[in-house]
Amino acid sequence: MHNFVSDIVYQAPQQGNWWLNGGGWFVLALVNAGLAEQKNRSRWNWFVVSLFLGPVATFFVVVWEPVTEPPLEVRNPFARADDRYLTLAFLALVVTIGALLFAVFGNTGYMWVATGVGAAAVVVFLLLFRHARAKRMLARAHARSV
Repeated sequence: MHNFVSDIVYQAPQQGNWWLNGGGWFVLALVNAGLAEQKNRSRWNWFVVSLFLGPVATFFVVVWEPVTEPPLEVRNPFARADDRYLTLAFLALVVTIGALLFAVFGNTGYMWVATGVGAAAVVVFLLLFRHARAKRMLARAHARSV
């Protein structure tokens, strides 16, 4: 005959426990992002903080007073050509690192090709960034001299 404690200790782990496996923290981060936006705080910053702090971040979002000053003007990362190329280079770098990790740990050959293509894209975007930045700086210097 089994006793109650041994049934609890030797019970197989449940697959339906999504809250502790990260699903609940992701949902909580989304809720915190919405709460932060209602208090004139950055949605994105509070979403990221909530992924790591979870209920602690919820406590601070709820307890802190709303921001009364106007929020900072959000810059569009694609407004200028040099910013556009730098943003695309960063995104290509992130994808390249992910492909490299899959290639190394996943032992898949096609991911090495994706890593090479991603690295080439990073180089091209950085060259385009340098060209666009030099062009903008030249135009700025010309405008000051006139």
